Amino acid sequence: ILITGESGAGKTEANKYLLKYLVWRASKEGTESSPMAQTVLDSTPVFEAFGNATTVMNPNSSRFGKFMRVLFDDAGCISGANISTYLLEKSRLALQQPGETNFHIFY
Repeated sequence: ILITGESGAGKTEANKYLLKYLVWRASKEGTESSPMAQTVLDSTPVFEAFGNATTVMNPNSSRFGKFMRVLFDDAGCISGANISTYLLEKSRLALQQPGETNFHIFY
C-alpha cells in the first residue's frame, strides 16, 4: 500500500489508521493484539519525533520518506516490522527558515 499526497494532506494520519487496521485484522477475534503488534503501533511517535519538524504550513510536518514492511507469521499475526527512512531533510539540522524549527527530538 502506497500512501502519497501533498504537504498537509494527511499521509501520517492515514498511515496510523492503516497500521491500526492491520493490527485489528491480525488479532484473533475477541482477543487483544499481540505485544509485537502493539510495539509496531507504538513505534510511530518515535519516528515522528526524529523526522518531523515545524514548517510554516504544518506544525507537525514529516521531513522524510518512510518505507514500512509489516511481517506476518503463518497464522496471520503480526510478527514484526522493519522501517527504512529515506529523503531525510538533513539540511534542517544546520539551518531552519524563519518560522520553522529543527526536528522535534531536539526540543
